[in-house]
Amino acid sequence: MMMFHRKSSFAIALTGFSEGKSRREQVSACAGRRTVCLIVALACSAAFAFPMAARAEWPERPVKLMVTFPPGSANAAARIFADALGKKWGKPVVVEDKPGAEGTIGVGSFVSSQDDHTLLYTVGGSVTVAPLLIDKLSYDVERDLQPIAATTAIVLTLAVSNDLSVRSIPELIDVLRSNPGKYAWTSGPTLPRYVFAAFLKRNGLQMNFVSYRDASQPQADLGEGRIQVLVTSLTASSSPVQSGKARFLAVLNPTRAAVLPDLQTARELGHPELEIDGMAGIFGGKAISAALRNWIAIDVAAICQQPDVRRKLEAGGHKVLGGTTEELKAGIAKQRIWVSEITKLIDIRNAQ
Repeated sequence: MMMFHRKSSFAIALTGFSEGKSRREQVSACAGRRTVCLIVALACSAAFAFPMAARAEWPERPVKLMVTFPPGSANAAARIFADALGKKWGKPVVVEDKPGAEGTIGVGSFVSSQDDHTLLYTVGGSVTVAPLLIDKLSYDVERDLQPIAATTAIVLTLAVSNDLSVRSIPELIDVLRSNPGKYAWTSGPTLPRYVFAAFLKRNGLQMNFVSYRDASQPQADLGEGRIQVLVTSLTASSSPVQSGKARFLAVLNPTRAAVLPDLQTARELGHPELEIDGMAGIFGGKAISAALRNWIAIDVAAICQQPDVRRKLEAGGHKVLGGTTEELKAGIAKQRIWVSEITKLIDIRNAQ
């Protein structure tokens, strides 16, 4: 049985063969087209190979991860990511702590000393709040900080001393309203302070804000009744709760915490004005190309899916995020809306 195959006009044009040409002309035309195809193929290969080559050469030396927090929950998360990234990259990722001044010390140090082997690990408040606190920052958050990847949301809680004898947010409001100016409170840096100060303002409540230099002291004072309300990370408030001297009233994040699945969120309890996302992430500077930032984000996203990393982070009081640039940008945009609403209620430079 004979089989017939019909050539498409595309195939004829590609091979260069036609009935009206000599064999030599046909071979010459085919060779010319093959040369063109080879050049195009090489160009395409180069276009894909150059980013891969740049990726293969980075990092050439240890990478520095600058962290804006003191030792504690967020700092521990940064070290978990640093360890995982170091294993993935085959070069050490060295954590350098630069806490203080609502994160501006660390961010300023990062901007002034950055190169393509220096990254920043900080919370969204360093981008959304800091520019409102200081008139003349040494850096521009839009120009000098490039979002790379969302990492975790720090689990934030509202904890109260047993001295108050309250078990709910409405009971807390009633006690504070009946005793204006009698009780004291403190919080973690940036958003926790301003969100709770705005909550007091909304409800016409008066408390005394206590400022601390030592991040470990507030939970000790909560347990001893020297302060009555603590708004901060889970790990920075859990000790007096575990010892039975204080209790949690709510998780302040949009979703419940994996380690406290039965503790409701402030929104679930009818107080969305107390909600804080606690988002943290990795940023790069101008020295890091967009292609390299994308590659780093891919690696962070892969680490966020590793079961052992997730277990460590959740046990340390974190909700693990997706590790994407888009998630970090969206979180910052949402925080800016929250901060804008807060500044209509309180003076964040003198939040009480």
